[in-house]
Amino acid sequence: MPGEMDLKLTHDYTDAVFVGLGGCGINTISRLRKAGVRGTKTVCIARLKEDLPVKGDGVLSFALCGKKADPARYLRSKAPLSLEERADAEKCLKEALKGAKKVLLFAGLGGFTGTETLPIAANVAKAEGATLGMVITYPFKLEKKRCERAEKAYPEIQKMADDIILKKNDDLILKFREMPIGDAFARRDLELATMILPGGNKE
Repeated sequence: MPGEMDLKLTHDYTDAVFVGLGGCGINTISRLRKAGVRGTKTVCIARLKEDLPVKGDGVLSFALCGKKADPARYLRSKAPLSLEERADAEKCLKEALKGAKKVLLFAGLGGFTGTETLPIAANVAKAEGATLGMVITYPFKLEKKRCERAEKAYPEIQKMADDIILKKNDDLILKFREMPIGDAFARRDLELATMILPGGNKE
């Protein structure tokens, strides 16, 4: 697991495009929007339409599988992305990030959608010449398979970012142990909002 990191953004992400990749990333963006923090445009990518709850002006949502998916198979997140899904993700991201100068990616490592679309999104953003920040959630230690995938993916992903905020779920339990897990996630993302707020739009 990566060591402790400063929770800060060294670059200014004013007018950034926010990109939520997979369930964890999309949930983080949803909570940040409720806290009043949002990018100039919000992009959400999931495998199923049912996993795209974020609505509103400036929100672009893409379901990689559309109606062709077997919901039981994909909702269990036990299958890596197909070549078709990877190509679809890249196509969607090239469309959504065209001309972007600043991009902030939100994803959870360990699951297939976030882990496998994160480098695709990073490559697209860097190809546009954008300043690239990442807000990454690390799985609980007891999620052994997810931790293995996260450990494998993180070193290369880290090299692609200009900034990284790393959120560890085990730290969440220690810090907010008296709270229900849903409330703890919300509290942590309120703290995250104060870090991002100078670089986001508040309503």
